Amino acid sequence: MEKIDVCIPTLNAGKTLGVCLFAIQSVIPYGKIIIMDGYSTDDTVDIAKTYGCEIHYCKGRLGAARNMLMKLAGTKWFAFIDSDVMVNGDWLYKLLTHIDDRTGAINGFGLPNNFLLSNFRKVMLFTKLELGIKQRGFTSNTLVRKEAVRGIKLPDVKRTEDILLQQEVEKRNWEWKMIPVWCTHMKTGMQIIKEAKGDFFEIAKRE
Repeated sequence: MEKIDVCIPTLNAGKTLGVCLFAIQSVIPYGKIIIMDGYSTDDTVDIAKTYGCEIHYCKGRLGAARNMLMKLAGTKWFAFIDSDVMVNGDWLYKLLTHIDDRTGAINGFGLPNNFLLSNFRKVMLFTKLELGIKQRGFTSNTLVRKEAVRGIKLPDVKRTEDILLQQEVEKRNWEWKMIPVWCTHMKTGMQIIKEAKGDFFEIAKRE
């Protein structure tokens, strides 16, 4: 595959960004790594500079950061990787084997670094896939076709912008695929539960 740009939104991600970037540089044939930072007050930017990333700044929230990253990505396919995700050696290869002419985006899944939560998430995912239940798309570790998102402008939301992006991609008759390919999500169990609750209320508010 041709080289791909890697796009990472950051905000005070110093605790995990180094591991994230090391994994990216180890396993992804990237063109450039683009950081969209929300004016971090920790060592996030210093770490990004150490890894030779292209750094930009955004005063908005996650929706605005993704908009800017989608414009800056210059390759036919680019990757959204969250700053607290560690991709593994076969992540890209496995996603590539499921791409066809109508694939607009394709994501793997981040598993928490917790045995019980990790296995629970796997069981839930395989159950949904087996039953044909539609799965929410994620942007934490996702390959995106540049053509499929060109011109999309997400609202400047704090969370669940991935759902809105999936909806826009599918409106254009592109397919958003979810593949059981695993990465490590460097979050605690409590962080995952807190974010899940935040997403629930954000979605409920919109509806």
